[in-house]
Amino acid sequence: MTTMRSLAGVALAVVPCAAALGQGSVTMYGIFDNGYLSDKTQGKGTINAINPSLSVASRWGLRGTEDLGNGWKANFVLENGFTGDNGQQAFGRLFGRASHVGLSNRQLGEIQLGRMANLGLLFTAGMMSPFGPSFQQAAVTTTAAYNTGDFGTTARANNAVYYFSPRWAGMQAGLGYSVQTADAEIAGGSRNNRMADLGLRYDGGRFKAAVSYQYVMPASTAGARGKPSNLQVGVNHDFGAFTLYGGYGRLNDPTVDPGANGATHFAATHDRDHAYQVGVKVPVGAGRVLLGYQRTTGSKIENYGLAYVYDLSKRTWLYVYANRTEFRLFSAAGATAGDAWRRQIAMGIAHRF
Repeated sequence: MTTMRSLAGVALAVVPCAAALGQGSVTMYGIFDNGYLSDKTQGKGTINAINPSLSVASRWGLRGTEDLGNGWKANFVLENGFTGDNGQQAFGRLFGRASHVGLSNRQLGEIQLGRMANLGLLFTAGMMSPFGPSFQQAAVTTTAAYNTGDFGTTARANNAVYYFSPRWAGMQAGLGYSVQTADAEIAGGSRNNRMADLGLRYDGGRFKAAVSYQYVMPASTAGARGKPSNLQVGVNHDFGAFTLYGGYGRLNDPTVDPGANGATHFAATHDRDHAYQVGVKVPVGAGRVLLGYQRTTGSKIENYGLAYVYDLSKRTWLYVYANRTEFRLFSAAGATAGDAWRRQIAMGIAHRF
């Protein structure tokens, strides 16, 4: 109750703040998604539960801007993730999804400092598959490795500075650097997990594409075999009757097992993995059908996903989907320890505010 009262106080404070800023504004926004999930992993019992964030991550946030004159603006974002089935915070922190402040200029671009989503999530994930980073195991995070701890837990980097260029003929570049992707910097740069992040995206209307690359200089105390890096490429084209998606990822020197392989010793015994995604989105009635397939060559993950999303309004939608993941288990010595599968069936409702 104490947390909810605190959040309510923050929300109520937005109203007088917005009025007082004059040349600025503060906006509260969010998404609430709850549904039913049946989740079965080979050799284990079926979990049937009311779960949060089944089609998109639930969140609420505050976004503010102030006009400084001469084309400059100050801006900030504070974004909280929460689990709507029990009211708890996600990520173990108040503003775990985003917490950054910065300056922007229409001609020069934008710079932000704080906790940021990496460019694999911001630029590429939504280009690679119709499921993007959502829909549980059907998400591209099942095979694309930008979401692992090597590149910022849950694809977020702490202690980061990011620059975003203006858009030129549909093109935008991004550049970021985190001096410590974990929570607190440690004296001596080599004792911090530092990450460089590069990205480029293009929006040509019907055709869209993006590429992103993360490179990690791990802490000297981490015992890493190398320097983890991750490349993602995503493209999609709207043909009118359907939109076609494709993606590719290359992971080098991982220290964290990618995607569906949890803790199966793959990262400790392998130094490279390739991921491929293909999918299609088809408008049907007031909704759309999503179909996707993804696989990795090294960690041996395969996933098939099918969903239907029905729009009740511009801000509220229903969804139903199913997916199946097959993945390989590795022993500590790197040998194959067997294969397993996981199946998910879900339905629910989401509302944007």
